[in-house]
Amino acid sequence: MTDNINPSHYKDGPFECIELSRLLSSNWGQAVQYCFRWQHKNGVEDLKKALWFINDAIDHNVPAIAAWSVEDAFTRDVKAARLLEILETENWADLGRFWRELQHGTAWTVRLALAEKINEIEKEGK
Repeated sequence: MTDNINPSHYKDGPFECIELSRLLSSNWGQAVQYCFRWQHKNGVEDLKKALWFINDAIDHNVPAIAAWSVEDAFTRDVKAARLLEILETENWADLGRFWRELQHGTAWTVRLALAEKINEIEKEGK
């Protein structure tokens, strides 16, 4: 039976996508969800949607981590880093560089990693 509320493309990874996206601000969480599922749902269109959310976050100075306090930010950052390391190590969804940049880079390097992946996929005609 198909679960339209929490479909398998969010649960079939090394962990459930919500574990990471709930640690992030809305824009960054949406980008992660689109990247997490792109191969199992809408293909490169999902990566382009993720890029839209990243661009919007950059344009509006939206931080990746959503937190209520300094302590909460630290806790969320540590948890997010652990999950992103898993995604990078597994090259989840063939986006290893994207996950690495999201963990260690800047918003601009994350954007660049995703834009370059989109270009690569479109050149290959996937």
